[in-house]
Amino acid sequence: MNVVYIGIGAMLLLWISFNLHRRRKNRNKTICVVDSSCTGCQRCVKRCRRHVLEVVEGEAGKRAAVKYPDKCTACGDCLGACKFNALKLIAFYP
Repeated sequence: MNVVYIGIGAMLLLWISFNLHRRRKNRNKTICVVDSSCTGCQRCVKRCRRHVLEVVEGEAGKRAAVKYPDKCTACGDCLGACKFNALKLIAFYP
C-alpha cells in the first residue's frame, strides 16, 4: 500500500514541477490573435481556463479577441484548440 502512496506522490510532484517550469518559461509572453486567420469558431474561447479570450462581432463577422492580456499565463491550451493557426504567443515587457 505504501508503494501506491509513493507513486501517487511522485506523480503529483512531477505535475507540479512541470506546471511551475511552464509558467516561468512563458512569464513574459501573452496570446495574440491573427485576425486574417480567425474564423470565429470559438474553440479557443471555450478552451481558455483563465477567460482571457472573447468573441467580438465586427465588420468581417465574429472573431476572437484578447480581453485580458494581463491574465494570460501562456499555457498554450488555446493554441492547441485552434485548427486555423489564428493564435500565436508574443513576448511583451511590462
